[in-house]
Amino acid sequence: MNRSHRLVIIAASVTLMVVSAAGPATADWSAGLELYSQGRFADAAEHFRATVTSNPHWPGGYLMLGRCQLALEQYDEALENLQKAAELGPDDPANVATLSRALMAVDRYADARVVLEGLDLEKLSPDWKAEVARMLARCLLVEDRTADAVAVLQERLIDDPDRAALHRAIAGAYQAAGDRAAALDHFERAFELDPDDRVSGNAAATTALALAAAADDDDLAAVYYGRGLEVAAKLATVAPEYEHALLAGELAIGARQLEAAAGWFAAAVKEQPQEPMARFYLGRTLADLDHNDEATTQLRAALGAAPDNELAVRIHAQLGRLLACRLELPEAARHYRAAGDTGRADEIDELASGFAEALGRLATLRSNIADLVGMEAELEKLGDAEGVTALASRRAAMGREMSGIEANLSEVRAALCQ
Repeated sequence: MNRSHRLVIIAASVTLMVVSAAGPATADWSAGLELYSQGRFADAAEHFRATVTSNPHWPGGYLMLGRCQLALEQYDEALENLQKAAELGPDDPANVATLSRALMAVDRYADARVVLEGLDLEKLSPDWKAEVARMLARCLLVEDRTADAVAVLQERLIDDPDRAALHRAIAGAYQAAGDRAAALDHFERAFELDPDDRVSGNAAATTALALAAAADDDDLAAVYYGRGLEVAAKLATVAPEYEHALLAGELAIGARQLEAAAGWFAAAVKEQPQEPMARFYLGRTLADLDHNDEATTQLRAALGAAPDNELAVRIHAQLGRLLACRLELPEAARHYRAAGDTGRADEIDELASGFAEALGRLATLRSNIADLVGMEAELEKLGDAEGVTALASRRAAMGREMSGIEANLSEVRAALCQ
């Protein structure tokens, strides 16, 4: 809950008390609230000081003065005033919760827990019961009492099973306890209950990815990849951002859904075309789908996007394999050498020298065919049907010659495509 939302709760809870306050105090209170909402905490504090002076037995003034001092990082003064608010209004959970949050802010989690444990939960609304349970669990986690934190949240979930915030909180507690499978269950449930909860959606997907990677059984890994992909796909649809699309693509790879993976990686590239990682993943996936020309284009673009050294090595290695498979051996050797695989580069260089004449002719034919395609397009624009037919015939002949050379090199290609 952000500061403005908490302010609404406070204002609603104290309105009736303000009605009976003296005129100057009412004016100061209203002015203080307005300044607080504008983020002018020092100015607001002056009006709340006037409020507590005029109404020393009313907790609302101390509460808001303490909030201003918290925002100004005047922790000692804030704690003093928030303590006073809690003493004057012990049954108002806003007073107690704000004091507890202030104690947490200065790392006094045990004291914050004691304050919270003094509340009579049965008198609280469901919203406040859930909030207090979450705060108690946070204190217990800091005190390394993970089992107690889980127990507090489990008890609250029994009476309030459809509250996303509680599922998110207990998922975090299970993570702290090292139980990632239980954490996944609750992150999934939190996201199901609140599809706008990107934190839970992302946590569910990344937890599933980690569980799949750690699984020692392929079937179990497949289950986690599938669960993670279902969440990640929904997340990337609700919030189409680079990180979400990239995560969905990674999970789709694990789930062996290559077409889906390529789609998500393409979406990530669209979101941030300057990021090399998404282009690398997209290029690698396209290569696995035998879309080698598109794969090569993406991988070259990834190299041009200034990847770090580790990623650059992976890109060069992938390009080396693709280009070797296409019998573009000198270029393949260069990429393998850039990837640090000098042995593979030397092997390819040796093959290239042995098949230099055939490879040279192959390169010439590829270039000539590309030129003919351009010429045909120009003649077609001019309406020269006979010229187009003649060029197409020449291109077909070159294609047959190229196919013959490639057939002779098929064993070489098969070895290089491994």
